[in-house]
Amino acid sequence: MDSTDNYNEFPEVPNTPANNGPSGSPPPPPPPMERQTSPRPAAPPAPIPVYIPSSGGPAGPPRRSVLSGILRFFLMLIFIGSLILNIYLGLIVYNCMMQQREYRSGDEKNKIVLIDLQGTINMNTAESIHSMLKLAADDKHIKGVILVVNSPGGQVNPSDMINKYVTDFITELPDKKIYAAVQQVSASGACWATASVNKIFAQTNSTVGSIGVLYMNFVLENTLKQKLGMDPIVIKSTRSPFKDMGSPFRMPTEEEKQKITEEVDKIHARFVEVISKGRDIPQADVWKLASGDVYDGPEAKGNKLIDEVGFLDNAIDDMAEALGIQNPQVVRFYKQPTLKEMLIEKQDTGLNIQQQLEYWTMTPRIQALWLGEH
Repeated sequence: MDSTDNYNEFPEVPNTPANNGPSGSPPPPPPPMERQTSPRPAAPPAPIPVYIPSSGGPAGPPRRSVLSGILRFFLMLIFIGSLILNIYLGLIVYNCMMQQREYRSGDEKNKIVLIDLQGTINMNTAESIHSMLKLAADDKHIKGVILVVNSPGGQVNPSDMINKYVTDFITELPDKKIYAAVQQVSASGACWATASVNKIFAQTNSTVGSIGVLYMNFVLENTLKQKLGMDPIVIKSTRSPFKDMGSPFRMPTEEEKQKITEEVDKIHARFVEVISKGRDIPQADVWKLASGDVYDGPEAKGNKLIDEVGFLDNAIDDMAEALGIQNPQVVRFYKQPTLKEMLIEKQDTGLNIQQQLEYWTMTPRIQALWLGEH
């Protein structure tokens, strides 16, 4: 056999009788040799899977649903709205709290409070004065109040209301006193408001008086017709001929002028009555002063519209002496400006004639107001 046909090589064995089987048969083949195999190599480590992006483009972050985005947006709006509301409510509470600052140090158990009557008098002024007087009435350490006046007057009813609050304070609390100290102007409605105080001081160059009432309305009839070509038409009910009396769209009739004059004269008479009663002056003498004229400090004292010529500190010393207290602590009551005033409006002294004219253009009003500039 060829070597190529052999899978295993065996050594040649001589053909001898010993090696032959019985009867000369050939010997049995040798046992097969065990096949030698080499050790198998270790299996290679499993390959790490690699993410292969699809052919549609690079993979981006997972997308959020539209509903989730809308929900997050509304939650953010609710949070911001709640934050703004809480800040606003906090400012309201803070603004409603009465603040005070010390004007003169002294005995805290014997206080004199300064309350400013400043600017054009309106309903807000009356409410503010009322709340401050109530606080002064309830505090046992407050022995007296001084109204520090810098006002040209204003609306009739609020001026009368302040006078009523002052009168009630004096009647209900006879052990406490209330003064007025005029620094710049105490005219018209301011005179009305302070007429009943225990004592009035005014500086030498102060302006006091203007006891009178006026009605003012701006009529736009000619402007609308000539400048804008507009001719307003107002139709009134048959039995209410005075329904649009005071309208800015037409000139008043003579009958309407007469009625307005009668109303103004009635209010003027009440004004004189309040001054007469509060200052203890005969009405005949008050009518002599009720021409609408104004007076400086010495003239006002000569006409009994004030009691003394002096400064605020003179009024404080006089009150302390009248109350029998020494070295009183003097504090000033005030309120923080509202949120609207802090963000939008400037503080108004009430003596700005331009602002007063803008206010009047809104609607006709009867005013206890001095129009002069100081």
